[in-house]
Amino acid sequence: MAGRREFERALERGWRALDRGDLRAAARALDGARAAAPDPYDPDLAELGAELALAGGDPAAAAALLEQALSAGRGDRLERLEPDLAADLHHLMGRACEQMGDRPAMTREWLAVLRLDAAAAHARGESADEALELGEAEFERLVDDALGELPDEILERLANVAIIADDRPSEDLVRDGLDPRTLGLFHGLSLPHESTLGPAFPDTIHLFKRNIERVCETDAELREEIRVTVLHETAHYIGLDEDDLRRLGLG
Repeated sequence: MAGRREFERALERGWRALDRGDLRAAARALDGARAAAPDPYDPDLAELGAELALAGGDPAAAAALLEQALSAGRGDRLERLEPDLAADLHHLMGRACEQMGDRPAMTREWLAVLRLDAAAAHARGESADEALELGEAEFERLVDDALGELPDEILERLANVAIIADDRPSEDLVRDGLDPRTLGLFHGLSLPHESTLGPAFPDTIHLFKRNIERVCETDAELREEIRVTVLHETAHYIGLDEDDLRRLGLG
């Protein structure tokens, strides 16, 4: 029992170090977790190790760790790969494949994530009272509140932009290369391009409700994440890039 507690504490130290960008501290914590691990093939080790490898720019190492964990999960350790954890591992594998330029493998992994996230949500019971979930009307109200922060000039432009809330990206969007855990997406021509090219297809802002709920732990975080996602995608419509968004605190 003491070994398991030390293992879990080391993993927690590793994730905290990664969150603050301290890769050396994360690597030391990972070594400590490996030393204390009751099972050297524990998938939680692979998850932390793969995230660290990706942060360090070594997607091949990340993929090797993940393949080992997922292969173990197909055998007698299948019971330990619950949908949530399996989805996390496949998502990391998709990111590794993306960094390695292997788009077919990335798409295959991310389609698996789409299915596993839906299965995990179903297993938890997304409509249960304890689930962190907003009703449709409340979600729409918070979207309207976020839009209300925008200048009138931008709101007038947005009158021609459809704002659609879906649970998650569609399979078609994922096949086109969209991360299945994306929180929002602007699809169309940004204002600077529209002014020269004119609208070709209806501009759309997609908000992925279940993905937004998934990354939040409290109601306050959920409301703030909806606000940031709406403003983030609206900023893309205006024509701001990711560097601009980070400077504005919307990255």
